[in-house]
Amino acid sequence: MNVKTMEGLAGASASMSLISTPMNVAKEAERKGDTEKTQRALGYAAGMKEQAEEYEKKTEKGMKADSEEAKKQEKLRQEELIEARRREREEQEKWLKGENGREIANYDSVDISLEGKLQTETTGGGQTMSETAEDLPEKNYDQSGESVELAAAGENVNVAV
Repeated sequence: MNVKTMEGLAGASASMSLISTPMNVAKEAERKGDTEKTQRALGYAAGMKEQAEEYEKKTEKGMKADSEEAKKQEKLRQEELIEARRREREEQEKWLKGENGREIANYDSVDISLEGKLQTETTGGGQTMSETAEDLPEKNYDQSGESVELAAAGENVNVAV
């Protein structure tokens, strides 16, 4: 909170509290018929009212300054956020380019086991992959990736989904 705002609020509050004293004196003097005392008391009350209005103006100036400061702070915060997002975007673009400048393709990769690599190579006897694959036993895999035995022909198989 701005100093002017605090000073204005405190001063206006004090002035409004103090205005009750001359007003009570003016009422008492009016009941007694003392017009001179009444006028003097109302003069004090008017002075207090003017003082309260001056403090009110100070308060308004302070609140305006508070508002401008808050706007500046918000603008700085937004600029910092924009810069942070810009840096994040640049880092993501660098990552997508990869280490050697090539763009990373948008697909999954697969690691081939030693057994798979052996199946893809040609054997010393001139056999190709398809001929070698026939010699290897057929395997099936469950959801966890473990190999499971195949059911023999004519055997009942329990399938659950």
